[in-house]
Amino acid sequence: MGVTASMVDADISEGAETSPEGEPSPPSRKSRSPFLTFGIGLTVELALCTSVLLGSQFLAPPAHRDAGISIKIEPGAIAESRPAPHFSLVEARSPGGHLVADPALVEDSPFGPLPVIGPDGRLPMTAYARPFDTKDKRPKIAIIIGGLNVSANNTKLALARLPPAVTLAFVPFALDAQTAVDHAREAGHEVLLEVPMEPFDFPESDPGPHALMVAASGPENIRRLNWSLSRFTGYVGLTNLLGGRFMSEAANLEPILQEAARRGLLFVDDGASKSSVAPTAARRADVAIATGTLILDDVQSKDAIDKKLGDLEAEARRAGSAIATGSAFPVTVARIAAWAESAEARGFQLVPVSAFAAKHPQQQQQASANAPASPKH
Repeated sequence: MGVTASMVDADISEGAETSPEGEPSPPSRKSRSPFLTFGIGLTVELALCTSVLLGSQFLAPPAHRDAGISIKIEPGAIAESRPAPHFSLVEARSPGGHLVADPALVEDSPFGPLPVIGPDGRLPMTAYARPFDTKDKRPKIAIIIGGLNVSANNTKLALARLPPAVTLAFVPFALDAQTAVDHAREAGHEVLLEVPMEPFDFPESDPGPHALMVAASGPENIRRLNWSLSRFTGYVGLTNLLGGRFMSEAANLEPILQEAARRGLLFVDDGASKSSVAPTAARRADVAIATGTLILDDVQSKDAIDKKLGDLEAEARRAGSAIATGSAFPVTVARIAAWAESAEARGFQLVPVSAFAAKHPQQQQQASANAPASPKH
């Protein structure tokens, strides 16, 4: 599959300390005999196919076009058509003491493991949630960094530098998505699944063959949703990957939110599209929802991100809480890591996004039961 994406391994950092890595060009076939050309061409094509299989995590960046990132995914993705692996995903695992898979919260399907509400009523959105101090009265801030598993380098950087209270959102396309999710949970991060949805500028921006589309039937969109849901375990809920147009259509969005509620998941609207009807649709679907306040890195520079972090603090002081979203660019990761070092000293509590999801009585009761007086991390 051919992919062009401005975020893929784009080493955008402070002061241009890193630079993008170029892709090697295939050798020229000029002045070669037909037989030699055929042999070399076949070798190159086989090598390229191998590269696609090994490097399929480098896919579309999970940021809205309004945030300054455009993507183009050409059809024919090899990795996306493969079934999810079944081994280990349904075994009970708690790396670092943080639950990432519970057989009671998983059902098998033709796509792979899908999240479900447990027989005892436990919900994935509470079982996989990061604890936080519910008695802390300071203004609360949640930060969600998306685009994990788009670039292997950026994913490793985010896992290494971001504090555990930052929520991480993973795209569903990588062949071995579960490994990075396990590392995130082991470090104490709360995890979201980014579900690809139709943007306003489709097909210029194409979120992929499994994207939720306005023109698709309801059952077809549920089938596509289940494909994404089956890629890994350990997430508290869903958030949109692109999706400006899809989330502007209540008739399309509401069944997706109903399915999320049926499976015990929350939904996060990243706040990038002013046309989103997610808050209204969520009330009708009876699903827990949180909505982003601002995007941190629609301009990818140190000064611009620092200003947005200042705006985030101001909003949290004014309203008592605020949610920011961003992408896993090196400059974004660096600025958030630096900001978080002194956030508590400035009077803020950094919390997971599940702290802001409007909950039903059962969800609120379970969340309170799962939240200790003070978190471990």
